[in-house]
Amino acid sequence: MVASLFFISALAVYAVLIKPVYEDALVLRGTLASQKQLFNEQEKAMQKINDLVQRYQGTGKLQDVISLSLPSTENISSVFSQLYAIAQSSGVGIEVFGVQPLAIKPAAKDDLVRDLGTLRLNVRLIGRYQDFKNFLRGLETNIRLMDVVNLKVDRAGTPIQDVFLYNLVVDAYYQVK
Repeated sequence: MVASLFFISALAVYAVLIKPVYEDALVLRGTLASQKQLFNEQEKAMQKINDLVQRYQGTGKLQDVISLSLPSTENISSVFSQLYAIAQSSGVGIEVFGVQPLAIKPAAKDDLVRDLGTLRLNVRLIGRYQDFKNFLRGLETNIRLMDVVNLKVDRAGTPIQDVFLYNLVVDAYYQVK
């Protein structure tokens, strides 16, 4: 009988005192878990913002790079210097160099870029095929934005079999003020 009395009193204590507090503890644990998740998400967002701020703190440097790849003037001497340096480093020779300015392409009203000017470069090169491939690779990785528009390959009038003449048409771009 005493054992039954202890058992009934234990059930009463559980029902009156422990069960409501246990339910409150479960609610608090859920709130804590959601608060931790919210904190972690906000911490990740702050980290992304800090990364963006650090990345764009050097926007002056970014502007300098953009100005080199898409200058604000035609700067024909710079284009020739770059092509000459690429040709020298790749082992091909420049025989003919001509420049023809093309019509200016207007930018859309909502574009961040100004109107785009184009210089059409006619270049005749002489050299071995492997050296010409190196020239194209150098042109591709050059800081100034250029596109190869046309290419014609002819045999050179030399006794060396691996030497060719390359007639190349290249467009170099610039921003119009």
